[in-house]
Amino acid sequence: MACVQVVQGTPTWLPFIATNINTGAPRTGILFNQVDVSYKKSSQATFNLKTLLITDFRENGAGVYEILFSNTELNVLGSFLYVVNGNGALPTPNIRQFVGQAFVVTSSAYTPGTISLDTNIITGNLIDLHGDPLPGAAVSARVLSAPTILGVTPNIGGVGVDIFSAKTDEAGFFALEILQGAVVDVTIPRVNYRRTLTVPANPTDNLFNIP
Repeated sequence: MACVQVVQGTPTWLPFIATNINTGAPRTGILFNQVDVSYKKSSQATFNLKTLLITDFRENGAGVYEILFSNTELNVLGSFLYVVNGNGALPTPNIRQFVGQAFVVTSSAYTPGTISLDTNIITGNLIDLHGDPLPGAAVSARVLSAPTILGVTPNIGGVGVDIFSAKTDEAGFFALEILQGAVVDVTIPRVNYRRTLTVPANPTDNLFNIP
């Protein structure tokens, strides 16, 4: 997955692509108040809801948009995940959920362009027997074996980390960024879920759809 480098503590525009939830076609004409944006710093277990202003949102055409993240939102080194969903103000049909990623680095480590880390953002939603979200549920993936990675600084994007963890947000949503090809033991104690899997070579997958 190609991920943009951003400088720590520097306001930065990050992209998201809006596509029709039914057809996958580009969705144009979306306004700032028609999407919900949440983000997670490398130091956090759960996502934060971003207060989106009109000055934080712009359309580039062909379904490509950009969101401005502030210096305080980008103040922690490491992986930065952000999620965009259409909300109730968006005329139907809705858009597909977009999960984006950046890497926050120091100004001295910054290299214009992108770096390539073959990672997969594994997502999912937890609900109870009544269909209600399960917030605050711990999700972890312990690395049993990982592929060899050359030319990547170990402290960027969680490379070298043995356990990846997150907690579900108020909507029951979680996201774990894990190296493609890694063999991991995934556990969700709240719902008595445990399995071992090999992380697919995709940019993102739903945990419960991985064979």
